[in-house]
Amino acid sequence: MERKDLSNLCVICIICTADQGGTYQFCWQCQKPWKGSAPRSDRCGNDDCINRDLQLLQTCKSIDLPEVAGVTSCPSIRLCPTCGMKIEHSRQNCKNFICPRCHKEFCFVCLKLTRQCCKTSSPFRICPGGVAPRQTSIPVWQRK
Repeated sequence: MERKDLSNLCVICIICTADQGGTYQFCWQCQKPWKGSAPRSDRCGNDDCINRDLQLLQTCKSIDLPEVAGVTSCPSIRLCPTCGMKIEHSRQNCKNFICPRCHKEFCFVCLKLTRQCCKTSSPFRICPGGVAPRQTSIPVWQRK
């Protein structure tokens, strides 16, 4: 089975729908019958439906970036703002990353694409807007 809308965890199973005579929806993440309102990209209404990546983003340690002036209390793990790939900062070098999946370069601190961030900052200085808050959703990559 393939999920057509990657931003929606609520999926209709056409086989179960045909067998049961009514629409059967389930959660792509926890694989249980869908509970709650749809569409949703983070979790369904089942109590044990947990997105491990979102949980990690909320609980990962905060770090300082010693080589980037003014950056303290930055989450150590971010998701690429373009494709959602999980990336951890080593605390070495500058604040910019090239995502190994989508190859977009972004700022680990403000989460903007590097070309936008560097209009008002440099790779070794804090961004004017400071450290972006912890991410609460997973970006969905719309390949072109």
